[in-house]
Amino acid sequence: MAEMELIGIFGGTFNPIHNGHLVLAQTVLDILHCTQIRFIPAAVPPHKETPTVTAQHRAAMVQLAIQDRPQFVLDTCELDRQGTSYTIETLHLLRHRFPSQALCLIMGQDSYQKLPTWRRWLELLDYCHILVVHRADREKTLLLHPEHEGKLIDIAAAPEAFATQANGLISFLPITPPDISSTRIREQLPRNDEAVIAEIPLRIFSYIQQNRLYKTID
Repeated sequence: MAEMELIGIFGGTFNPIHNGHLVLAQTVLDILHCTQIRFIPAAVPPHKETPTVTAQHRAAMVQLAIQDRPQFVLDTCELDRQGTSYTIETLHLLRHRFPSQALCLIMGQDSYQKLPTWRRWLELLDYCHILVVHRADREKTLLLHPEHEGKLIDIAAAPEAFATQANGLISFLPITPPDISSTRIREQLPRNDEAVIAEIPLRIFSYIQQNRLYKTID
């Protein structure tokens, strides 16, 4: 069976983007042999409070963080449309934009377990595969029943199978990403800039200082 090009979809608030995001994206790129990973900052996230840092600043930080990695791409589709940034609407747009490629939605296990709270979540697999990244020391949870909406869904697919069809598979990737949290970074920045220098790219740290984001103190 001929393989398709595979595009990774990595959404989030990226508030701010940090080295953990970059390591995770590179790991997925290497294992799945994606042609690209598209970073999609949410404008108005449906499951979190809207960040106080503007979407434009968050997108600018993503662009700075990935500018030396040609297979990483900033996609502003959720910033360009009005309203809440629903993943199903983003996937619908991307499917029309990339009709001949397989799409892989990258998410953590916590997000996967909360899928029933997502808008039109039962339709996600009509547009993409789902790659659930989970810590190797945590038991994976198979949330979706194999007979999903009357269709047989492989919820234990090998990631390599993603390139053999456009959508419909779920796979679990056990890795241990760096223990880095955007929330912790935001809390540390006003008090102790030194603590986060190892957790975010230097150019992001400089951007935060220059634009006085997260109430950074000179």
